[in-house]
Amino acid sequence: MNIKDNQRTKITKRLFRESLIKLLEKNTLSEITVSQLCNEAELNRSTFYKYYGNIRDIYEEIEQSVIEASYTCIAGVNVHDEDSIIKHIEDLLLHINEHSDIYKLLFNNSADGEFPYKLIEGTVGSIASTHRISPDGAQKYAEYCSLFVVTGAFSVIRQWLNDGMKESAHELAKLIFYIALGKINFVI
Repeated sequence: MNIKDNQRTKITKRLFRESLIKLLEKNTLSEITVSQLCNEAELNRSTFYKYYGNIRDIYEEIEQSVIEASYTCIAGVNVHDEDSIIKHIEDLLLHINEHSDIYKLLFNNSADGEFPYKLIEGTVGSIASTHRISPDGAQKYAEYCSLFVVTGAFSVIRQWLNDGMKESAHELAKLIFYIALGKINFVI
């Protein structure tokens, strides 16, 4: 495959992803047909089937690219330094804010309900699992504590997105971190 074919493939796939995102603003994934997607992308069905088996394949591509971008926001976090943790959570929230349209779409229209969990588990969850968040003497509950933090962080971030991101990313990062540690009597 030559460079021109690679560029054509990238452009074609990008058109399908952008068209799916546009259609997801008004429809659920299960309501979108290949015909609708091809019409929106101004490409034909044979082109679609050249690259994808079904619409879900494109959706998963979109999810994966968003998750990978999110993971980079927390790369290098020092889990033993509160400031580092808060800064990396803040970086993630700033990234979410910058790309809020796609995050809202994926949070609120997750095809299988797994996207939010994969995102938060891979970001805030990875911090929670390596930072001691379970009470002293309760390490056997560490998995439950981590799950609580992950689902709670997801709910907070989703609400923040849906409410128009009124609080700063820094405020929300501190809130998530201190709630995870059970230090809710703090000043933001």
